[in-house]
Amino acid sequence: MLVLRSIPPVRAQFFGISYGKEGIIVSRLFAATRYFIIIPIVGLSLAASAFFVVGGYRLLQLLIKGIGANIGLIEIEVHGIVMVEILDNVHVFLVGTVLYITAIGFYQLFIKEITMPRWLRVRSTEELETSLIGVVVVVLAVDFLSTVYISDANYDLLGHGAGIALPIAALGIFVGLRSWAANLHPKGNQGIGNEGTNSEREEA
Repeated sequence: MLVLRSIPPVRAQFFGISYGKEGIIVSRLFAATRYFIIIPIVGLSLAASAFFVVGGYRLLQLLIKGIGANIGLIEIEVHGIVMVEILDNVHVFLVGTVLYITAIGFYQLFIKEITMPRWLRVRSTEELETSLIGVVVVVLAVDFLSTVYISDANYDLLGHGAGIALPIAALGIFVGLRSWAANLHPKGNQGIGNEGTNSEREEA
């Protein structure tokens, strides 16, 4: 006698939760849409390249001016215009660096890991934020120094400095509180990681 057995539905398991055939389709759809992150990655990379090219061109112009001033062809104020232009070019490079780090971080988070220096390796959004915060603080500091050189005696440097110091202090407090929260329960986080490792071993 022929016995018909019901075939169980196709199911997939992600993060310990079982999904049916529809879940497999949705998961593959989301996995495919992550490649749309290429659009901001390309945009950020092009913007960073533009900042680097502009900064390099302006530095080359500044070098030519300095050589011309040394041989007596032109006259420039060493402690005025030159210092302002140097700080301005450093500011341009730092802004380009922020865009470049963001592009690299997005690629490593959504596409795949690439061989980079240790300080540029991004495994989570927290690491990306920490890298960006460090560069942003330097950008704000350079902006304040350039303002000091170009401002006159009537300019409110105290108010401008306070406006820069407050976000820097807020970013420092944010990073400190996040590190404190991450180290508050290290054993619990380690247990979660071990559980994931054990589940991967069982599936293997």
